[in-house]
Amino acid sequence: MGIFDKIQDTTAAVTSSDKNTTSIGENCTIDGDITFDKTIEIHGKITGTVKIAENCTTAMLVIKKNGIVEGDVYGDEVVIEGEVIGNVTGKKKITIKSSSFVSGNVYYDILDMNGGATVNGNLIRNKGKEPQKLEDNSAVSLNIKSADKEDSKEKLL
Repeated sequence: MGIFDKIQDTTAAVTSSDKNTTSIGENCTIDGDITFDKTIEIHGKITGTVKIAENCTTAMLVIKKNGIVEGDVYGDEVVIEGEVIGNVTGKKKITIKSSSFVSGNVYYDILDMNGGATVNGNLIRNKGKEPQKLEDNSAVSLNIKSADKEDSKEKLL
């Protein structure tokens, strides 16, 4: 009986602290950008940019195990358990759990990455500064002379 008492106590604690959390359900798909200023949990799919509000410093973004974001992610504190196809930027801390998949660059101040996590991109430390996007100078550095840029990119592949 002691185990069930602990479960009920934990559930009550989650319910009371859940006032400032927005949850996007597993069966929900959103096409468009989202701006948040409290905690947001993504269980569904978002196609678009997910970013923290301008003057907010305490918001947390949690992408749950079944959550998918196809677009860039900007947050104060970011926890990824699901999938992100785009760049991830965290002002304070980014936690990438073992079940996560990230296809894009990760810009961080503090990074906590669990074993088994997949990141297909660069890990770039901000050092307290605003992150800069990397420029693609591959065609310029190879000095390819072509009238059509698409042809030059195909030649590189």
